[in-house]
Amino acid sequence: MVTDRVTRDDIRGISVGQMGVFVLPNEKAVESARVQFATLKRLEGMEFERVETGERLTIAYKRLK
Repeated sequence: MVTDRVTRDDIRGISVGQMGVFVLPNEKAVESARVQFATLKRLEGMEFERVETGERLTIAYKRLK
């Protein structure tokens, strides 16, 4: 998904076993997305596995739990 930012609702919308791929506009948005994934893991017990994309401004995570 091409987006300006990754929201918690975007992350919650990823089903278990599904992968979420986000294309972001800059490095700051990528770092913010990483923080959102870590926050939901800590607060809501979700588990994710980061998937390498090879693209600098693309972030991908597979939901495990």
